[in-house]
Amino acid sequence: MDVMGLWNGFMEYDLTERFLYALAVGFTVWFAVAFILRRKGRLDKKNWFHEWGEAGFSAVWLALIIRALLVEAYSIPSESMVPTLLISDHLLVSKTTFGWPNPFGDGRLLKFRDVKRGEIVIFVPPHQPKLSFVKRCVGLPGDTIEVRDKQVFINGALTEVPTSFGRLKAIAPGSLAPLESARERYLDQRQAEIDPLKGTPAYQQAAFRTTWLGPFQLPDGIYYLEAAAAFVRPYGRLADFNTAGSFEVEPKDELEATAPHQPNWMQDHHLGNRDWFGPYKLAPDEYWMMGDNRDNSLDSRYFGPVKFKALRGTPLVRYWPLDRLGLVR
Repeated sequence: MDVMGLWNGFMEYDLTERFLYALAVGFTVWFAVAFILRRKGRLDKKNWFHEWGEAGFSAVWLALIIRALLVEAYSIPSESMVPTLLISDHLLVSKTTFGWPNPFGDGRLLKFRDVKRGEIVIFVPPHQPKLSFVKRCVGLPGDTIEVRDKQVFINGALTEVPTSFGRLKAIAPGSLAPLESARERYLDQRQAEIDPLKGTPAYQQAAFRTTWLGPFQLPDGIYYLEAAAAFVRPYGRLADFNTAGSFEVEPKDELEATAPHQPNWMQDHHLGNRDWFGPYKLAPDEYWMMGDNRDNSLDSRYFGPVKFKALRGTPLVRYWPLDRLGLVR
């Protein structure tokens, strides 16, 4: 591989990984130079150059070993797991949950347990072998997966997890007033914040920057609001499908338009669209992953089932931001 190929491969990793690998290379070179100089008698072992190089070398490589085998930091890059996980949530991920990938085959080294239905999993998607995704495991090996009218059915039975949400086109009348009141309060506050930016390039960006308001626990169901100065969109819990209001649902026989670079496994296999999918039976080594934000999630509907060897671990704790510190479920 040429130098440019190596550089392009290096740049495919996220910023934290690139920083850690660069430190590892830098301190390795530093330690090697210090070691050679000491062997030649040109450098005393107590010299700061040797001590710092040795300490940095040990610390960085210990961090790499811990990251590779035990615990890894992960930052949420998208809204696919909203409201459970928000953009820029930072997680510590256990890499020991399912054992470690076998570098010489398809099995696992020291497999501790199998995947549980409904748990959040970090894995490598089939179409992006250098990235890690985080989704919820909805289907296990041997399950028959089907989506009818936006709701997930497993082996013919409605099995919708309580953490999944979908966009509403109409809110149940009994919940309309409190959600409308929350929307107006947010817009009044947000508009006052961005008004000074009018006429500047930053105004458009500020107007479309989103946050999530909620949960609103109302008699008709649990709701969230995807809120920006330019729009506010209501989301309802899919477990409240029959009471929360009218959900946005793709027509049953309509093919969903996707970006040119985005995979569309379900369309390639003639299995329907995001809201009317399947049935599809998972093979003995296949798992079905879906985001909690069903209308904005690149998941198994688009890239297909995930193999056990692609699983990397489960989140232990959300450590940032501090106001959302806690366990992730």
